[in-house]
Amino acid sequence: MVRTEKMVSERRHTAGDAAVDGLLAGAAGGVAMAAVLVASGLLAGAGPASTLARFSPAGSASPLTGGLIHLAVSAVYGLLFGVIYRLVRRGRLAGRPAGVILGMVYGAVLALVAQGLAATPAGSVLQEIPALHFAVAHLVYGAVTGWLVGRS
Repeated sequence: MVRTEKMVSERRHTAGDAAVDGLLAGAAGGVAMAAVLVASGLLAGAGPASTLARFSPAGSASPLTGGLIHLAVSAVYGLLFGVIYRLVRRGRLAGRPAGVILGMVYGAVLALVAQGLAATPAGSVLQEIPALHFAVAHLVYGAVTGWLVGRS
C-alpha cells in the first residue's frame, strides 16, 4: 500500500502580494461600480457614454477616457485596500465575510472623500450623479473588492 500525502507549501503572503491582489480586486470592483452607475444612469435617462464621461478630466468629455480613469483609480484604491487588509488580517480578522464588511466600510469612506472632492470646481461634473447612486456604487465597489481580497 502506497501512502500519498498532499504537499502544501507554506508561502508567506508578502505586502507585494497583497498589493497586487488589491490592485486586481480593485479593478474588478471598479467594473462592478461602473456597471451600477451606468444602470442607475439608464434608469435616470442618461446613456452609458454620458455617465462614463463624468469621470474624465475637466474639459474632456470622452466616455473612454472617463471609463479608463475610473478603472485606474479603482485599481489604485484597491491596491491600498489590499495592503490595509493584510495589516488587519494580522489581527486574525480574515476571510470573505470580513473582507466584504471591511470593503464596504472602505467603500463608504471613499464615497465620503469623493463627495468632498466633488464639491470642488474640478469635481463638479461628479455632482450630477445622485448621492444615493454614488453611495450605493461605492458600497458595491467595496463589497466586490473586499470579497476578492478576502478569498486569499
